[in-house]
Amino acid sequence: MSVVLIGFKGCGKSTIGPLLARRMGFPFEDLDHLIERAYFGKTGARLGFRKIFEKEGEAFFRAMEGELLRERSGRANLVLALGGGTPMAPEAASLLAAFRVVYLRAPADAIIERARAGGWPAYLAGAADPEAALRLLFEERAPRYEALADFIVENARAPEEVAGEIFARMRAARPAPGE
Repeated sequence: MSVVLIGFKGCGKSTIGPLLARRMGFPFEDLDHLIERAYFGKTGARLGFRKIFEKEGEAFFRAMEGELLRERSGRANLVLALGGGTPMAPEAASLLAAFRVVYLRAPADAIIERARAGGWPAYLAGAADPEAALRLLFEERAPRYEALADFIVENARAPEEVAGEIFARMRAARPAPGE
């Protein structure tokens, strides 16, 4: 069984993912970092995922996301954190069917504060009011995240507690041998 963490930028996927992976005894991968490595392999340029998005555009970036997710969709025993936009792709539902999908939900105000502190996402470049644009995107994406999720976990506690809850829910949901 592999687990994929979905949710909006800043919801804690990259923080909770490694903690969950350690508890499960699985490797952890972050799709944004996989994109950076794949981009380097294709171009020889070392760029962060935000710079790749800015330089190459959204279509290129989303195509890389889809390719890397497809490569991992058949792997067992993996914890994978997706970018916030990855689940919005039309083929996401079929690709995510191979995973237990956990939506890490955080309050919009917390997401906004984290984005403000860490820098507005590249896809908001040029927005007159990045906060308003981010709130609107949050409202648009939340129903999709909910529809794709096997579990919704609120991320309003210490990361270890959230990882512990996900771990417990994964164990409880694991099918019995022979099922």
